[in-house]
Amino acid sequence: MKKEPDPNQAGALPPSDLNPRREAALDFPDRDYGELSAQDYHELGFMAGLEVHQQLDTRSKLFCRCPAGRRVSVYDAEVLRHMRPTLSELGEYDGTALMEFKTRKEIVYQLNRSTVCTYEIDDTPPFEIDEEAIRIALELSLQLNLNLVSELHVMRKQYLDGSIPTGFQRTAMLGLTGTIPFKVPELGVDKALRIRQLSLEEDSCREVSDIGHRITFRTDRLGMPLAEAVTEPDLLTPLELQAAGRLLAQVARSTGKVRRGPGAARQDVNVSVAGGRRVEIKGVDNHRGLLQLVHIEAFRQLNLLRIKAELERRGVTGSMFAVPDKGLPWDVSPLVVEAGAVLRDCDFAPIRDALSRGETVCAVRVPGFADLLSRRTQPGVTLAREFADRVRVIACPEHRPFMIHSDIRDYGLDPRQWRALSKQAGADTGDAMVVVWGLEQDAATAAREVLIRAQDALAGVPAETRQAFRDGTNGFERILPGADRMYPDTDTPPLPITSSLVDEIRASLRETPWQREQRYEALGLPFSAARQLAAASWADLYDALDPQGSATARRLAGSLAKRIPYHLRSGSVATLPDPVRLVPLVRAIEAGEIRPEAMDRILDELITHADTPTDDLLDRYRGRPGDEAELSVGLEAVVQRAASLPGRSVNTLVRWGMGTLMRRFLGRLDPNQVRDRLELELSAVAQGSAT
Repeated sequence: MKKEPDPNQAGALPPSDLNPRREAALDFPDRDYGELSAQDYHELGFMAGLEVHQQLDTRSKLFCRCPAGRRVSVYDAEVLRHMRPTLSELGEYDGTALMEFKTRKEIVYQLNRSTVCTYEIDDTPPFEIDEEAIRIALELSLQLNLNLVSELHVMRKQYLDGSIPTGFQRTAMLGLTGTIPFKVPELGVDKALRIRQLSLEEDSCREVSDIGHRITFRTDRLGMPLAEAVTEPDLLTPLELQAAGRLLAQVARSTGKVRRGPGAARQDVNVSVAGGRRVEIKGVDNHRGLLQLVHIEAFRQLNLLRIKAELERRGVTGSMFAVPDKGLPWDVSPLVVEAGAVLRDCDFAPIRDALSRGETVCAVRVPGFADLLSRRTQPGVTLAREFADRVRVIACPEHRPFMIHSDIRDYGLDPRQWRALSKQAGADTGDAMVVVWGLEQDAATAAREVLIRAQDALAGVPAETRQAFRDGTNGFERILPGADRMYPDTDTPPLPITSSLVDEIRASLRETPWQREQRYEALGLPFSAARQLAAASWADLYDALDPQGSATARRLAGSLAKRIPYHLRSGSVATLPDPVRLVPLVRAIEAGEIRPEAMDRILDELITHADTPTDDLLDRYRGRPGDEAELSVGLEAVVQRAASLPGRSVNTLVRWGMGTLMRRFLGRLDPNQVRDRLELELSAVAQGSAT
């Protein structure tokens, strides 16, 4: 007989989720980001790793031949589904799948006929895995120095949050255990960054809305090839984490075969501190936000560990929160009471409105938690929010707010009502009371989740996947998945990764960012400029211009770094300029025909005056036989004008004169020689005026 799912069963935590340092730095004071040194993060036991997801630029989706990369705003049909967990190969349920099962979600998929077929909704077996995607993923694996698998095996990874209509994601491992150079001189970092693995998987749907028990997805993104690169937790400060994220993004972009734009690259962050365990934060869409995000998470974990220590001091144990799995909690547990009668006449509008809608209001006694629910865990966030987030995600209440607790003062219920609830639930002075409300089934789920989260507080840091917010804080998304959610895909046969295929891809590999940095340093660029250029989208343009000599190489790198982003941001150009148009400028400067100081201005004109022939533009800046005589005439005019400007210092007059003359002689004459002559002439004028 098939085993029925137990919604309250939790999967066992793998030991690797625990931070190797078990003693928490409980006395370390809370501090804002920017106030900690690398040594401070070491004292905290901070460890972090990245999971970088990158869409591959293929023509087709991964397991069908629908077009990839087509975003739509309209749909032709809707499909409604409900998800339920399945047993693993060992006859066990994954804890995350069981948690999602408790949400009782109705899942709506909006389908556009131009972007999906019957495969995406599990009505057709998978096609052969896309060869183009395999080749790109193998190229990425080689760029990351990973050990390649000899045979590709597709696995199924359960996802009951509705983001994939089949309830699982097809994924395949391509590379394992590699290292890449990780050099950040300004951070004192020069080490190898370990890459755990790279897998090829199908992307999920785009979420449109999530209200109550109904969540809606659009399927245009579904099934697109996605590479996931995972690092080991080798990143020991937020700045290291940010630098590593940028490096992995550069590696992906260096192939020239990945998608760009919103949603094309996403990263998850794994963070832990001493005494805690790995927490995964999802939805990090830019590298700038990483710094504040992981700093706040480190102190969230530290504050949870402080709460754990206080609970242990108070003698609180997990057995205090036990509640039977079956039945309504207020019927089967002394910790939960139905509070509608007590609160029928309360003045708190959310509860009064809930009762008027016929919803259930219940009070939960949380033993030993008095004054702990108001403890801060993140900026502007208390422990009570940790409870409320879990209720929000799993019980799916339809109205806000849906929870209140007894640590709050001067809000919600008055002291008389709290005393009445405490008496009804048998609470003493060391207990906290939490009131939740909603439809009967939702209220029952909410009460159980309050007690489960209270029990988790005794573990310190629950093993969770959390969602990143814009302000740097984060919130509960689901419990951390375990290995039980992975099992073989019997619909897809193994695919050999032949040596000839690997050799073919290896022979056409492009430079990695660190190889480019080394080459640019060899040209004479300082490391900071070499690193900036290697990461730039115009690095190929720089290579096409092929500067000869270190002075020209440095000047060209600086000019491109300033002028190309300016023109792309301003909208004066939409794409990079054709190298053929710019090469004559570089060669003219190298030959001494044009002074290097003119490079920025000429670049601007070559980019913005696309209809003017290159040679015509360059001729304006080439030196001419009569330049010295023309300069003498120009100097005389400047000096005469300066004589009519009394009261100006020599330095002021020189700056004015240089601006006047170099508009005409930029690129033709050495500005230092022009300045010397100008200073000599103007000094004489100034002395004459003083006399």
